[in-house]
Amino acid sequence: MRYRLIIFAITVLSLCSLVAIDTILPWPALCVLLSLTLLIMTFHSFWLLHAQSKERRKLKTSRDSSWQPSVDILIPAKNESRVIERTVRGFCELDYPDFRVWVIDDASDDNTPQILERLRKELPNFNYIRRPQGSYPGKSAGLNDALPHCRAEVIAVFDADASVDKDFLSKILPVLEPDGVGAVQSQKRIYPHQKGLLPSCQASEYALDTYFQVGRDLIGGAVELRGNGQLIKREALIDVGGWNNAAITDDLDLTMRLMISNWALRFSPDTHVFEEAVTTVKGLIRQRRRWAEGSIRRYLDYIFPLNSPSRLSLVERLDILAFLSEFAIPGFLVLEVLSEIVSFFLMGEPIHPKFLFSVAALTFIISLVNFFIAIRTYRKELSFWEAFFHTFEVNSYVYAHWVPCIVISFVHIGLRRQASTWHRTEHLGESLESVQAN
Repeated sequence: MRYRLIIFAITVLSLCSLVAIDTILPWPALCVLLSLTLLIMTFHSFWLLHAQSKERRKLKTSRDSSWQPSVDILIPAKNESRVIERTVRGFCELDYPDFRVWVIDDASDDNTPQILERLRKELPNFNYIRRPQGSYPGKSAGLNDALPHCRAEVIAVFDADASVDKDFLSKILPVLEPDGVGAVQSQKRIYPHQKGLLPSCQASEYALDTYFQVGRDLIGGAVELRGNGQLIKREALIDVGGWNNAAITDDLDLTMRLMISNWALRFSPDTHVFEEAVTTVKGLIRQRRRWAEGSIRRYLDYIFPLNSPSRLSLVERLDILAFLSEFAIPGFLVLEVLSEIVSFFLMGEPIHPKFLFSVAALTFIISLVNFFIAIRTYRKELSFWEAFFHTFEVNSYVYAHWVPCIVISFVHIGLRRQASTWHRTEHLGESLESVQAN
């Protein structure tokens, strides 16, 4: 009901604004909003590019810090028998003096419990928590169940298919050290041994995410946590009340609550965590639907606290506003098309196909530029021309699935009482020899 009330209020306000614009300007109001949104998107892209090209303030990634806090590594797992042993062994071999690895077994009904019990007896710095059948579902609930068992100063969260370098903690913890910094996110990468269109496109998506995250960190914007490779100070996590069990995207929800509580979030581009790509279209759409809905819901959840004068800086507000355009433009385009079709058939008013095509084309071009820069910067294995042609490929792939996911998510939130069910991403457990060789 709360979501519906907020969406209703936003809709009424938007309609009133549209009517006001229609009475003042000759162009349809949605055309004006599309133009403004496109302008914001363009400005933000140049802002992030300028920040990274000029390096107005370097990311603090010093490796000679003497701060070595204790670390609890949490790995939620459900039916992960194909990957969990490799993941646990990899994390237990980290080159760091004070850490412990925990797996949160969410009532698995495969061989995961037997594997975890065997590893517990073998590895001195490993333990696991077995959640009983009927426990509150979802990753957030599992993490909250594990939190009382943790005593470390820093909590790290990884997926069951994750892999990092042995010096990962030593390299990333200095970024988290300064007072006021509550969490840090590492760069995410797709395992290089995974080949094909979907893994390659997802690798480029992660490159774009890294590019944006670095830029947002440099300008003092709103860095976001991701579900894999995030480190949070225990005091910050306790301050915001742990994870939100109702959230379908635990990372984005936690990001909002840390920002509202005035904790700074940082990004570490020179540490990375590998994860498996989604290899089926069905699995990809299900994952992105959850991401889109969770991202929209977190703004609806925290729209009022975020706008409190004492919460966010002006730069953070502008940064968030710019990123909201990725949800606004698909919605505005769909509304404008529907509006023009209705106006044409009911009132005989002319359609403006050139304007709609121009907005769609300019949006596509801005995305192309961002993708090309990101791929050339963070996918060094691709040559210039490989990156150039792949940019068109991945940009089309993104628009083909993200626009429908965003539109469907808005409809789902507005019409249904409950959020979508949280579904884990299936992990295949393929060989990592090529990764280890690098």
